[in-house]
Amino acid sequence: MFRRAVRFAAAAALAALPWISTPSQAQEWRGWNIHPPDYPVSRGMDRFTELVAQRTNNRIRMRTYHSAQLGQQDEAIQQMRIGSIDFAEFNMSGLNNIVPSTQVLTLPFIFRDVAHQHMVVDGPIGDTVGEDLEKAGFVVLAWYDAGARSMYGRRPIRTPEDMRGLKIRVQTSDLWIDIMRALGANATPLPYGEVYTSLQSGVLDAAENNWPSYESSRHFEVARYFTTTEHSNVPEILAVSRQRWNRLNPADREILRTAARESAAYQRQLWAERERVSREKVIAAGVQVIDITDRSPWARLMEPVYAKYASDPRMAELVRRIREAR
Repeated sequence: MFRRAVRFAAAAALAALPWISTPSQAQEWRGWNIHPPDYPVSRGMDRFTELVAQRTNNRIRMRTYHSAQLGQQDEAIQQMRIGSIDFAEFNMSGLNNIVPSTQVLTLPFIFRDVAHQHMVVDGPIGDTVGEDLEKAGFVVLAWYDAGARSMYGRRPIRTPEDMRGLKIRVQTSDLWIDIMRALGANATPLPYGEVYTSLQSGVLDAAENNWPSYESSRHFEVARYFTTTEHSNVPEILAVSRQRWNRLNPADREILRTAARESAAYQRQLWAERERVSREKVIAAGVQVIDITDRSPWARLMEPVYAKYASDPRMAELVRRIREAR
């Protein structure tokens, strides 16, 4: 009787530890991604899920639903927070209103170049923002590239003065609304999937994004002028729902982190190549590219944005650390 009681107590103790997983406990995970399957982000996520499946002997089987099959980003963010989506790749701007420190990474002209951005997000500053994201329900595993964002529209934009009065699509973020206001434009928050028809119909005059998004969404068909303002170089996160993360044992957590970092290195290589190819494609299709060589007139207009979003001592310190990172 005593031995039976001991065995029962041991079994009960194990059952009370939901984070412990064993080889017999297969898990099916659902993942969200807004991009089409051949996009660099999508291929990076596919590499991540393949590595996790291999290294867990298929105990953790992940399926990524590409092309926003599970909803637009705002919807997916909420699903992630309640645990109905297990993992996702998010643009930082969509998280600005939930996690204030993410706003620093989306400030205009905050990064000198791509190498500077990688140094920042892969180091202690990225860890600081990651800790804030985890408190909100997102466990950051790795940082993906999203490229420099520039303006494109139905008519040429050559100077900041050309922005005045334009209706420009932005993501659902107070920061992005204020950036457009600083340029004298009318910010129009819209889901990504509605941008093409809105440009086509004249509801929008312009939008802003990177080369691959501009090309893969075919926005170049209805917005024939691309201006290389490169006003923003916002990183993206590959993250797991905190609810799902809390049910993993330490060994599986390390498998996920390692696989995610390897997938990020792969995604960044794909991204650099895709940027080059996308630019060549749209130019061949007749798009007029307006190259901006001096961005200082644009950057000077962002002073009110920094005053609003980086005046808090903690945000100001993050800005200082980013600018001083070498």
